[in-house]
Amino acid sequence: KSIFQMPNQVWDRPSPETPVAIATKPAPDRPSPERGPKFTKLHGFLTVFVVVYLMEAMGGMYIVSAIQNIEKQFRLPSRLSGILVSASDIGYISTVIFIAYFGARGNRARWIGAGALGMAVAYLLIASPNFIFPTPPLARGTFHNVKDSLMPSNELLAPNASLALLLRYPLISDRFTPDQIKRLSKFNAENEVNHERPINNKSSPYMVDYGLMHEAVFEARQLLNSTEEAPDASNFRSLLAIYVARRKDGVQAASNAPFSYCSALVNGMQAKIRAMKCINGEDSHGPFIVFCCALLLLGIGRTLPWSLGVPLIDDNVSKKSMPTYFGAISFIRILGPISGFLIASFVNKFYFDFNPPEGLRPDDQSWIGAWWLGFIIIGILTIIPSIVLCLFPTANVSVISEDGKQRKINFNDKHHKDNADKGLSERIKDFVDTYRSVITSKIYVYSATGRILDIMAFKGYIVFLPKYLENHFGIARYLVHRYMAIFGVFGFALGSGCGGLFTRKFKLNGKRVALFVFIVSSLNILMYFSKIFISCDSSLAQMGRQHVHTAYNLTQSCNVDCGCKEAKLYPVCDQSGKPFYSPCHAGCREASKQGPYDIDFSSCSCAEGGRVSKNWCVQSCTASTVAFFSTVLIGSFIGGLGIVPGLLILIRSVPPATRSAALGLQGFMISLFGTLPSPIIWGIIVDSTCLIWDQSCDGTRGSCSLYDPAALRVK
Repeated sequence: KSIFQMPNQVWDRPSPETPVAIATKPAPDRPSPERGPKFTKLHGFLTVFVVVYLMEAMGGMYIVSAIQNIEKQFRLPSRLSGILVSASDIGYISTVIFIAYFGARGNRARWIGAGALGMAVAYLLIASPNFIFPTPPLARGTFHNVKDSLMPSNELLAPNASLALLLRYPLISDRFTPDQIKRLSKFNAENEVNHERPINNKSSPYMVDYGLMHEAVFEARQLLNSTEEAPDASNFRSLLAIYVARRKDGVQAASNAPFSYCSALVNGMQAKIRAMKCINGEDSHGPFIVFCCALLLLGIGRTLPWSLGVPLIDDNVSKKSMPTYFGAISFIRILGPISGFLIASFVNKFYFDFNPPEGLRPDDQSWIGAWWLGFIIIGILTIIPSIVLCLFPTANVSVISEDGKQRKINFNDKHHKDNADKGLSERIKDFVDTYRSVITSKIYVYSATGRILDIMAFKGYIVFLPKYLENHFGIARYLVHRYMAIFGVFGFALGSGCGGLFTRKFKLNGKRVALFVFIVSSLNILMYFSKIFISCDSSLAQMGRQHVHTAYNLTQSCNVDCGCKEAKLYPVCDQSGKPFYSPCHAGCREASKQGPYDIDFSSCSCAEGGRVSKNWCVQSCTASTVAFFSTVLIGSFIGGLGIVPGLLILIRSVPPATRSAALGLQGFMISLFGTLPSPIIWGIIVDSTCLIWDQSCDGTRGSCSLYDPAALRVK
């Protein structure tokens, strides 16, 4: 007998018995059939349940969108962020079997409400590390030491200070190469310093007395390119002397810049600031522990809506309508991830502390969005429906439906007998027998196994897809989440709804529904496999390729004196489109603000034309991006088609009394063997493609800055 041939008493079981009492004469205290209430407690439960289901799905997918920001703010490697994503599954695994069993024997509406309240608290706790572990203030002593080292000596302030002496002043020597300093020191300055000459007062938030030094650099170029035998450098010396006399405290602003430029002094200051932050307690251990505890609580809370809610609905609607209800519930549930991604797209436009450094834009790789704000929004929205569910009646209630019939809403599972009088040994035996009857169903075991393999592949993929799209296609983070909502999640939701309609329309059951699931799963695998061949030549991808021959040692002769060793990723390009890891690696000694977000870098010794800008990093990936998201849309729709048929196979393959246990056991196995290891495995795979690592406070690897584009695409 085929394993796909389901027993008639299981697959074709009759619809739930409904006590019917037709009143020929309406009672005085009961509304007549014609005036019967159109909105019953069942409708009320379904409405609130759908909202809870929506919020649970919204929060689950929003966690995925927040991972990159959490990585950057707390310097977590992908392997740890993968553990974070799996932490909720640990809470789920440890409780779902017991909650599914005991919850089915109580008021399921109230159990679901309690679980939703736990989820709301968990979402708020996930946001708390942003406030518990804020970025520590900079140590004043660090800046005082720098100020003291920059205090001009009496020799420097003397009217007859030599060019050689002025050029050795730290803020001046940073602006020229050693060879330029050597050549400029040989020029003669015959006239005295003119402190009354007009000065260029153009400013830059990251440069000390930018306008004055810009003019001095221009004079230096004139001297170096002069064809005269002995040009007079008096004007150049005057500019340097005025610069020293007008010394300002601009180093602090430069040290807080989101980028590094060619300045050994400023870059050394940035290294000191990072070291001071580590001393003050900026590490990832505290936030990581808080995240894990909150996610454990979230895992416990999210066991209830699925394992108890689906059987409750199955008890209160007709068998004929179940595919439609399942399709609608699946569609609403998948709208949650769409909403989660849209919230992520909105909050990621804001910097995590609402005070972004000048020159940093939302489409920069170093941008950290206000990830915590989304968790607060979702947590507050979840509290309201959870309280409503907790207020539902303690027992089953009867209502008058629209056709005048009296119906009982089964908040308690009608297939379970009251076992309050049973002893402990009898309850344990009943618990074991319940799960034994589930795992002896071959159809159930094969269905659950297929779902585990599906989730193992999908969970890690969806967690790290935003990172892949940002690094491989150069798509801004907030746009990544918007595109995933529009193409991926919406396609899956649409496919799920259509799958329910197809199941009802063509009356799929037994072998036919199993064959349908097999076909759509095979097509989905082929669609996702095709993504391996869709590549893109983005700026980050070019950068990954062009440094292969140097083993990703970005130091060159043109930037060797710039102090770029610890420079952070801030991609810029020259006019030809050649990318650089940072303005420091391009050898840029000047940075000027050109707009609200635009910083122009000049005096770049490594770049063609001597200038670089983020605006010159043009991504030529339009066709590849369209092709990629086309496969995402089609693949997601095909994958969604099998959700409702697969769910029907699952709940019809076990006796009605064990449905909650079956769903709970399936959730246990999926979490243990699918969602728990999947992000960790994917995180290890993604980390294996990293080319350049940031360093954490304890000297170990932090988050990855640059990936190998080809390896990331194939793996």
